[in-house]
Amino acid sequence: MPGYILGMAGDTIQGFIKYDYPVIMQKRISFYAEADRSDPVMYSPENIWGYFVAGKKWISTNVIMETYNGPYSFRRFGILESDFGALMLLRIFNEGDKLKKNINSTEAEKELKNIKLNYPDHSLDQLYIKKTDGDAELLTSKAFRKSFLSKMKVYIGDDKELMKKIRNKDYTFKDIYEITPEYNQWYRSGDQ
Repeated sequence: MPGYILGMAGDTIQGFIKYDYPVIMQKRISFYAEADRSDPVMYSPENIWGYFVAGKKWISTNVIMETYNGPYSFRRFGILESDFGALMLLRIFNEGDKLKKNINSTEAEKELKNIKLNYPDHSLDQLYIKKTDGDAELLTSKAFRKSFLSKMKVYIGDDKELMKKIRNKDYTFKDIYEITPEYNQWYRSGDQ
């Protein structure tokens, strides 16, 4: 499929990206300069800032996952599920699903097109929050849900009006799709 990669220096390189199962595409992609698919270049989240294919932007990020042994950190591409801004929501897929690991390119394309994004009623499972160059943190982790107010202070504490809405419970955990664009609009306005 036609797409482009976003280099670390902010450069954009047009080409073609091979569809694969989303769990694979968050670890690495095959990029081709020409449509004939000769001489692929493999990119991982450590090599590029992100990529764009089939109307979806994937962003490289450091992911923090809570385990029984404490926090675990790793790099992945995540699908941008919010507007691009100071605060972002990324979808990072469950790697425990090994059943669909070896699907062909056509099946993978269908799978990827069926990922519904930007819908407030979409499941919050596997949804991560990230501020600019910070780490991505799972929204549905017990630690995040249990201390939503204090966690949101870390991400949007500089926007006093938005924090007030959260303290007053005008916005709750389930309103993250409204919180993110409101914060980004405030941040872009330069009112901080």
